[in-house]
Amino acid sequence: MIILADNQKVKLYWVPTAFKLENKTVKTLQVDGQTYRLQAPELTAELVTSIGNACRIARQHSLANMTVAEIVTIIDQAIEKWCHSDYPQRILAEKLLPAITGYDHTTVALEIKRFVRNFRKKELWRFIDTELDNPAILDDFHPQKSGQLTKAIGPTAIFHVFSSNIPGLQIWSLIMGLITKSANLGKTSLSEPLFPVLFSQTLAEVSPELAATIAILPWKGGTHDLEQAAIDSTNATIVYGSDQAVKSIHALVPDDKIFLHYGYKISFAMIGAEALTPEYYPQMVQKMAEDIAVYDQQSCLSPQTVFVEAGGTITPHQFAQLLAKALTNNQLKWPRAKLTTSEAVAVTRLRQESQIQALTDATIQVIASPDSTAWTVVYHQKPALMSSPLNRTIHVMAIDDLAQVPALLRPYQPFLQSCGLAVAPQRLLELGSQLGDAGIDRICAIGDMTRAQSGWHHDGRFNLLDLLKMVDIELGAEALAEHFDPDVE
Repeated sequence: MIILADNQKVKLYWVPTAFKLENKTVKTLQVDGQTYRLQAPELTAELVTSIGNACRIARQHSLANMTVAEIVTIIDQAIEKWCHSDYPQRILAEKLLPAITGYDHTTVALEIKRFVRNFRKKELWRFIDTELDNPAILDDFHPQKSGQLTKAIGPTAIFHVFSSNIPGLQIWSLIMGLITKSANLGKTSLSEPLFPVLFSQTLAEVSPELAATIAILPWKGGTHDLEQAAIDSTNATIVYGSDQAVKSIHALVPDDKIFLHYGYKISFAMIGAEALTPEYYPQMVQKMAEDIAVYDQQSCLSPQTVFVEAGGTITPHQFAQLLAKALTNNQLKWPRAKLTTSEAVAVTRLRQESQIQALTDATIQVIASPDSTAWTVVYHQKPALMSSPLNRTIHVMAIDDLAQVPALLRPYQPFLQSCGLAVAPQRLLELGSQLGDAGIDRICAIGDMTRAQSGWHHDGRFNLLDLLKMVDIELGAEALAEHFDPDVE
């Protein structure tokens, strides 16, 4: 078993074992009476290049020669360790991530437990089967219906620029890279640098050879010499983060290299009148409050607006009032993270602007936590899609008919992500098509907005296919080869 912390020193990086890096303490945490000194390496462009090259060489001797089934099995064995509450890396994650990120301990523990289960063997095969009719083409040439032989080849190495808003999210991209048989160089932020390191340690317990193809390094975004070195030593780049981060990295990537990006997005919810009956509305309120509270809306999947249809047992205004009570209860169970000054100012500004509008517009009402910015509900009778400053701030829009929503979305089409939807079966598919036309790429249940399922097409794209190159051997080449077989007449 790998030692996680030596005298309470915790490394925030993972590199092939041949590298012995000079460390410095970048943060000191006091947790449960213990002191943890978080260690990051002193990095240079030359060192990043050397580490990237080492991962690519290790790939040639291990990952490139594994079958996809072997890779899936290794990942599954690593995930299985994380499914046990007494596993040391999970214990350390549950202890330190709340202190690093500010998120509530219960939320972090629960969401990690749920999230890692997306990558068990059966779920990984769902990812793969969703995109490849015959996953064996990741291993070798196989016949296609059109006659040729085809093999899927992934990048030799991928540079991942991870976001820091959601703990654990980094391993989604990392695992997709492993399935494409790519070496992986990940850049983390000091806002959440720990989880991919702990997961890489777990992979090393299961398969040191596979783990040697991975490097996880923290540095400040915008350090162009390090980023250029990482880009130059890989042939694909995947960026998660703000639009500014995406543009900054994109400017460094040559046109002949793969560049995938996942920038700013906005999500919302829609609740039909049929979900607001005495039987259903209490759970709709509670589930909506949970979607808002999980990681304080920092995920692109989190709702910022909820459209509530008139005609139910409770009115949209009553829904807003009940939602405020549910958010009060959630604050007691799962306290929101402490805000930075700028975050607190943003919430306060929205409250004040909305309250000023409400003085002359009776269709607006602000319901807010007293004496704090813990949560905010802004009720509107004039529906529109609106962003929020996050941190448990939600707009509740009254609307006569949910069919009116898609028209409100079209100006924001490039930024749309997920829609939590609660309607009867007779309306689900029609609304789904209309939402898809408007720009939405994921429709899910209320209460599951932050928990995308295996095989989800992130931003409407593929998890694997966008990284793969297809190589075809045509029938003519195959037939010609037969002529040179000395045993063929």
